[in-house]
Amino acid sequence: MKKQKLKKLVKSAKKSIKNTIKSDLINELTSITGKLGQDSKKLTKEIEKGSKQLAKKLSKEIKIDKSTLIETTVEEKAPDALKH
Repeated sequence: MKKQKLKKLVKSAKKSIKNTIKSDLINELTSITGKLGQDSKKLTKEIEKGSKQLAKKLSKEIKIDKSTLIETTVEEKAPDALKH
């Protein structure tokens, strides 16, 4: 696999991890504030902003195993090759 393709795969994996972390944080924190009765636009906006920043920091520290990415892409492309 070429380096460019591998870099794209790593970048997209990190981006999806970042989005997952962000959405999970927002969901959990809004449900907690809802239970406490502290719903407001300002608080929701602050939760979204903080979740975005924290997700960015956490996703930078995550190391992605490139060999696993290569294996999964090869497995995904194998069924496509059988269709032709």
